[in-house]
Amino acid sequence: MPLYEVETPSGKLNGSTKVEIANEITSIHRRFTGAPEAFVNVVFREYGDGDCFVARKPASRSFLLGRIRHGRPLEVRQGMLRELKDMWVRITGQSEVDLLVSLSEVDPAMALEAGFFMPEPGQEKEWFEEHRDRLAQLGVTG
Repeated sequence: MPLYEVETPSGKLNGSTKVEIANEITSIHRRFTGAPEAFVNVVFREYGDGDCFVARKPASRSFLLGRIRHGRPLEVRQGMLRELKDMWVRITGQSEVDLLVSLSEVDPAMALEAGFFMPEPGQEKEWFEEHRDRLAQLGVTG
């Protein structure tokens, strides 16, 4: 947790662009939330011609959809959305008109990462301390 899903028309992004976007998403998420980068997941998917429609017409939109733990202030979430949008436009050159960026909030008690229920925002320090030994075995540091 978090999980960011990036969906684009087939062939829109090459491998190095995906790496750059994944790095930027991770940096943006960390900057706004303080979450460890080891838990920032980014998945890329492509869709084919005729698989995306907007207002009943075929379209070539891109989608950057994030699932994050609930409980952060509106200003934080909207700041993340703006920076994710700006990053996408800068890296891909795609107009913001053809981009949907969205954040959905998930109850941390309903998410397991590495076998652990996630902490509420603001309780990360205590959570890392409680699970320090097992997290270290997994190579995760706080």
